[in-house]
Amino acid sequence: MRLQSIRNLGGGGFGTVDLVQDEYGSLYARKTFSVSHTMPMQMIENVKKRFVREARIQSGIVHQNIVRVLYADVVSDPPYYLMPPAECSLQDDLSMDRSIGGHWLYAISNIVDALEELHRTGIYHRDLKPQNVLKYIRIGNNGPEYYYAISDFGLIALNETRVSLLTMTGMAKGTDYYTAPEITSDLRRASPESDIYSLGCILHEMVGSGPRIPCNEIREDGPFGAIMRNCTRSDPSRRFRSVRSVMDAIMSAASGLPPILTTAASEFANKLGEGASLDEGSWRELIAYVEDHDGHHDGDAVLARLLYDQIVDLCNTWPTLADRLSICFAKWVYSNDFPFGQCDPLANILQVFINNCSFEGKSDALLALLMLGTSHNRWYVEEKFYSLCGPAMEDSLARRLAIEFRTGGEKVCRAIEHLEGSIGVSRMGLHPILHQTLAEICP
Repeated sequence: MRLQSIRNLGGGGFGTVDLVQDEYGSLYARKTFSVSHTMPMQMIENVKKRFVREARIQSGIVHQNIVRVLYADVVSDPPYYLMPPAECSLQDDLSMDRSIGGHWLYAISNIVDALEELHRTGIYHRDLKPQNVLKYIRIGNNGPEYYYAISDFGLIALNETRVSLLTMTGMAKGTDYYTAPEITSDLRRASPESDIYSLGCILHEMVGSGPRIPCNEIREDGPFGAIMRNCTRSDPSRRFRSVRSVMDAIMSAASGLPPILTTAASEFANKLGEGASLDEGSWRELIAYVEDHDGHHDGDAVLARLLYDQIVDLCNTWPTLADRLSICFAKWVYSNDFPFGQCDPLANILQVFINNCSFEGKSDALLALLMLGTSHNRWYVEEKFYSLCGPAMEDSLARRLAIEFRTGGEKVCRAIEHLEGSIGVSRMGLHPILHQTLAEICP
């Protein structure tokens, strides 16, 4: 392949990036392996292996929010690979407007989608920062649309950390300003939690209120303070355990949580807000409280503060208690209206109950999922319901849900009709028992 260099775009991750053009006029961002000549030869060979590994990892991932490697030549000296050229980086956007024109939540969600894909396959980024999040333009149904994708998969040798050498101002553009403390001396300690630490630092760039100290916990007040702290706790085991749970917490906080009115509810809310796992006694007290305060403001306010990871722990450890809570949670979701941004986190929790609870809990949660998606016109939730109720659904669960369909009657019929028009599906794609039930109850 004959490539003509047009201009340098920058560097990072032991490589230089140039805008290049092939003989057909197509443009690429070429990343070429490059290190300082003062580096020991043994270290050069080590980081070159990392560079080649990065190229191979990115080549094997097809996801909109992960920069695609279009071509790689890892046998040349120096090795290089080609990527689509980006419009700019997230760092460029943040430098102009830290809220990105009010669209910071969209940028965070793109990063989370990318990390979720990586973590699902056991890959950890290790070098996540705004400079490594690139902005691209695509042509959608409504014209040009932009999105963010991550690149540069953790090549920096962090045992040569610059934390003790640079000032806060100088570090704002460096890797260490976003690096989890446990991997500054050993990259082998990388984990989903180390990427979550970096995600919390990026969130701080967008919504934080003051300076932060590298490799330390972020402690701030405000609606996102607890989220940033639970992303950046010094002990990785006390951080959020999945990027999806971080996103759910952000979405809920951005939508605004109902205020707490009583001391008892406030105590439960504080426990939940810390993001930590609850013990059996705490869960029993909380569940009894929401059962006793069914339909009351403070019972609802406690349910609104439940986090995804906490529900996963509850279902895995105390399934009987999870059954009780699932019924309360599903009834609350079924009976209320929510800010648009809160729908996805609620749907994700409902799916945990659906995957783990008894038939009663599953069917209640599925019905709540249907009503949540259709009443709020939230495609993500509607698609989740439709996928869970397909032909692969257990016959016994389909029969149980069919009873709920008959009980709901006209309300269920309207919801299914909305579902079909909203996401362009047919009720014939539902489980045969559900399809037959709808044919009997819907005019």
